[in-house]
Amino acid sequence: MLTIHLLGHAHLSRGGQPVPVSAKAVALITYLSIEKLPQHRERLADLLWTTAEARKNLRVELARIRTAGLNLFPASRQLLYLENVTTDFDLWQARAEQDMNQAQLSDWLAMLRGFPLSGLEDLGSSTFKEWVDQQRWILSQQIEEGLSRVYWRYARAEQAWALRLIAARADTLGFELSTEAPEDLSPADLPAPGGEDTPPAELAQVPELHFGRPQEEQLLERMLREAEREPQVVVLHGPPGIGKSYHVERAAARGGWLTVRVPDTRSSRLVLASLAQSALRESEAGGPEAEALRRLLLAPTSLEEDAVKVAVALARLGRPLLLVFDHVHDAPAELAPLLTFLTQVPSEGPRALVLLSRQQAAQAPLTRALRARVGGICRELELPPLTRASVQQALEARFAAQPVRTLHGEAARLVQRSEGNPLHLLSLLGSAGESGDQATHFPQAVRDSYGMDIDGWPSALVEAMIRLSAIYGHFDRRVARAALGEGLAASTDTLLYEALERHILRETETGGTLEWPGLTLRPSPQGAETLYTFASEGLRIALASRSPQLIRQDVRRRLVPALADSAPGLAAYYARRGGLTEDAERLQRVYRAGLQGQQLPDAGRRPASGSSSPAPEPQRVPTPPHGPVAAQGYLVSRDNSGWLNIWSVGRYGHPQTLRLHLSLPPGSGEAELHLVWRLDMFSGGEELGPQQLPFPLRVELLGSGTAHVLTRTATSDYLEGEVRHTIHEAATEQWMEHHLTFPAPAADGAILELSVRALDVALTLGALTWQGQNLLVAASDPALRSAQRGPHLLPQPGLPLLKQVR
Repeated sequence: MLTIHLLGHAHLSRGGQPVPVSAKAVALITYLSIEKLPQHRERLADLLWTTAEARKNLRVELARIRTAGLNLFPASRQLLYLENVTTDFDLWQARAEQDMNQAQLSDWLAMLRGFPLSGLEDLGSSTFKEWVDQQRWILSQQIEEGLSRVYWRYARAEQAWALRLIAARADTLGFELSTEAPEDLSPADLPAPGGEDTPPAELAQVPELHFGRPQEEQLLERMLREAEREPQVVVLHGPPGIGKSYHVERAAARGGWLTVRVPDTRSSRLVLASLAQSALRESEAGGPEAEALRRLLLAPTSLEEDAVKVAVALARLGRPLLLVFDHVHDAPAELAPLLTFLTQVPSEGPRALVLLSRQQAAQAPLTRALRARVGGICRELELPPLTRASVQQALEARFAAQPVRTLHGEAARLVQRSEGNPLHLLSLLGSAGESGDQATHFPQAVRDSYGMDIDGWPSALVEAMIRLSAIYGHFDRRVARAALGEGLAASTDTLLYEALERHILRETETGGTLEWPGLTLRPSPQGAETLYTFASEGLRIALASRSPQLIRQDVRRRLVPALADSAPGLAAYYARRGGLTEDAERLQRVYRAGLQGQQLPDAGRRPASGSSSPAPEPQRVPTPPHGPVAAQGYLVSRDNSGWLNIWSVGRYGHPQTLRLHLSLPPGSGEAELHLVWRLDMFSGGEELGPQQLPFPLRVELLGSGTAHVLTRTATSDYLEGEVRHTIHEAATEQWMEHHLTFPAPAADGAILELSVRALDVALTLGALTWQGQNLLVAASDPALRSAQRGPHLLPQPGLPLLKQVR
C-alpha cells in the first residue's frame, strides 16, 4: 500500500521504500489524501501551477506518476481522488492507542521527523500555500493532543522513562505538552506500572532535581516585572537543551502570568493561528470575540485584518500575558511588524514577549529587525552552561545520603561531559535520574535537533560539512581545502563563509589569556592565525554520523600529507584510520623523535622543589559567583564558595592551552605558593599525537624560567620553549595540597600564570595563597565577599523537571 508521509518532510513510500516522484507529485497526492473528496483536474492545475500551461503541466505530472509505477489516476478521469492509500499520521494515531514498551514508544516518537508537510510551502499558488499553512497548523494541534494524551497515560502510571522520551521529543520538534490531563482519560487507558521495560528506580522525586541559575533567574523575573510599566520584549538565547523554556515557564508561574506559546514561527499565518487558538481558549465560549476568532481560524481574511482581531482579543484577556515564541532563529524578518504591533495595542494587563533563540539578537533576522523597531523595550538574556556548583547543589538535594566529597566529583564529571547542557546532563544521569554508570552517547533528542537544522541546508553545504566533520579539533583554510577534495576545494572560501554565516563553524584564535579576577579575555598581542572549529561537538557528531565509510576514508587519506609536516602525530593517527600503515609507522617515528628532543639531559635526577599531600576541603568563602566564561575550548567559573572551576567543553582534537593570569602583591625574597585543588577528570588525547605535552595544571611565575606541572603520572622533566617544566605527581579525585617555591620576582607587578592543556578535564582550585593572601578571593569587593549564599530555589509545584531540558 502507498503511504503518504506528512509528519516531517512530505514524501511517498511503498513497502518501506521511498517512491521517486517530483515535489509537485507529492503535493498533488498529499492534497487529495487530506481533502478526501474528488477534485476536478482544472482546480488542481490552478492550485499547483501559476502559468497558462497549468492543465498541460498537470497531464505531464500524472504521466510521470504512472511511469513511477503508481496507477492511482486513470487517464480519462476528470475527477481525481485516491483509494487504498494511508498516511503516516493515520498510522501514528493508531499506534498512540496501543500499549507500548520502551522500544515501541521510541519508534512511535521517531515517526515525528519535523514540522508537518515540510517541503510543500513554496509550491503552487498562493491559495495552495495558505492551504499548506492551515493544514500544518491543524496537524500540529492534533500531534500535540496525541503527545499529551500518551504523556499523561504514562504519567498516571508513573512510567518516568516514557515521560522523559516524550518530553524530549516534543521539545526537539517545538510541540507543547498539555499541562493538564485530558478529562476523558480513564483508568483503563493507563499502562500497567512496573513493566519489564521500566527502569527499577522511578522519577517520583525528580522535580527536586533543579539546576539553579540564580543570576539569570533574577534577571528574567526583573524583566517581566518591568512589563507592568510598559510592554517588554526579551530575547532569551542559548543552544538546544540549555533550559530556555523551563526557565521562562518557571518565571511565569512565579509571577502569575498567563503563558501563550507559539511553537511555529516560520510564517505570520501560523503565528496568528496559534495566538487565535490560545485567545479562543481563554475567551468566553459564547462571546462575539470567540465567534470572530473561530471564523478567523476556519476562513482567514487579510493578514492585517486578522492581526487586529487577534491582538484585540489578547488585549482584553485582562491577566498578565506572556507570549512565548519558539525557534525564532529560523523565523523570517517579515514577522517583525506583527510582533511590534502586538506590543503597541493597548492592553488591560501587563504584556511581555519572550523570543527563544539559539542565536544572539544581532545574529538572527527576526530579532535583529525587531530590535530596530521596538528599541529600548527589547532586552537580551543568554542562558549559559550549568556550573559545577549548581549541579552539585541539585545532586545534594537529591542524594543527601552520599558524601559531599563524592558529589563534588560527580558534579564536575557530569558538567564536563555534558558541556553544562541540562538535556545532555539528564541523559548522563540515566532515564531514572539516578547517579551511577553514565552513558557516553550523545542524547538522541539533541542529535535530532541538529538533524533538523542539517536538513535545511543546501546540499553542497551538507556535503562539505560532512567532509569537514572528519577533522578532529581546529583546522585552517589549507587543511579544510585538503579535506574537501577536488570537487569542492575551489569553493572553499565560499563554503567556509556560508558555514560561518549559518553558525555551523566559528572562528577562533590560539593564544590569549584570561585575567583574574574579572575573567576578562585578552587576545594574543601579536595576533594569531584564524582557525575554524564546529560550533559544537554535538553538531560535528551529527554530521559525522551521516558520513559513509568511503567518504571518511577518503578525507583521512587527504589529511595525511596536509598535516605531515606541522602535526606528524595527528597525521599518523589519520593514516592508521585510513589504512595507510606504512605512512602511519613513519610519521609515528617522526613524532616520537620530536617528543624525545624536549626531554632534559638531567631529567629525573633533579628533585622537585615542592611537596604535596592529601588535604581537607578548603574553606568556603561566600563570594559572588562569576561565569562560566569560554576561552580556548574551556569554561571557567568562580562559584559562590570562592572556588575556581575549570572544565573542557569536550571537542575532540589536539588540546588547546588555557592561560589564566593573576597579579601578585608586592613582596621580596623567595616566595611559596600554597595551592589546594582536586582533579576529577583528565585525558590528554595522547592517541591523537599532540605536538605539546598535555597536563591538567601548570603553575608558572612569568619570567622565572621554571614551571611546575601537576599531573597524574610521574614523567621526566622537559623543556618547552625556554621554560623548564618540573613534574609533580598528584593524586586524583581528592583534595590535594601543594607547596611550590618560586624565586623572588624581578619587580613589582609580577604575574602568576595558571595553565591547563587537556582534551577532557574537570578540576577545582579551592585555595591559592601567595605570602598568606588567597589570590582567589583577595581581589573581590570586601562587601560582596561577605554576602551570604542565597536560598536554594526549589521547582515550582506542578512544573515537572522534564521541561528543564527545553
